[in-house]
Amino acid sequence: MVRIVFFVLCAAFLAFGQEPMGLGGGGFMTGFLFPDLSELNMYLTQNGFARLPSPLVLWGGRGMGGLLEGTRMGGAGFGGETQSLWDRKKALLSVGGGGFLAERALFSQETFALAFGLMIGGGDAELFLVFREPSSFEDALANPVCTRLRREFFILAPYLSAEFFLLDWAFVKVNLGFMFTFGGPWEANGVSVDGPPAAFHSPVLQFSLHLGGFVPLEEEE
Repeated sequence: MVRIVFFVLCAAFLAFGQEPMGLGGGGFMTGFLFPDLSELNMYLTQNGFARLPSPLVLWGGRGMGGLLEGTRMGGAGFGGETQSLWDRKKALLSVGGGGFLAERALFSQETFALAFGLMIGGGDAELFLVFREPSSFEDALANPVCTRLRREFFILAPYLSAEFFLLDWAFVKVNLGFMFTFGGPWEANGVSVDGPPAAFHSPVLQFSLHLGGFVPLEEEE
């Protein structure tokens, strides 16, 4: 069912005609990432750590340009983190990524537009675990207090975007989508370490303020 919806939206992405009205701009973005951390939290609690809360709050930026009723291109980058603390044990998970954006308008009018988009890019995640507080510099060297795990992945993220044109030079985008990630296992100092989650597939909700706006383009006679 998910594949059917995906291909239908892709067909809509290519099916609509273009009109000579330009749209572009870029700016600040925030949002939420909702990964399934249940299996990771099970391992953490079994080893004396508190559960990591979800969602992750995201911060970043995005920019795009193209046709109001046609195709747009651009890019985006984001990052966020979540952490927990229990009896001096700290767990910190950070996730970030970015990539190329392609959008196609599905509907537009003077103050509102709806578009389907796709982000293709890459990202990484880092899990930082602090087991105790060292009593001295010598103690920190003799008995290491933390572990850092990292993994990289490819990102494929389709989304629907609602656009609200506030002024001729500013508009707001609200994106609701799903981020698929494809990558390898965790790594610690270059050594592969299998562990959860298997991937960071996740719903994504993003809000962005774009400074730019739309302008009429001259048609060729």
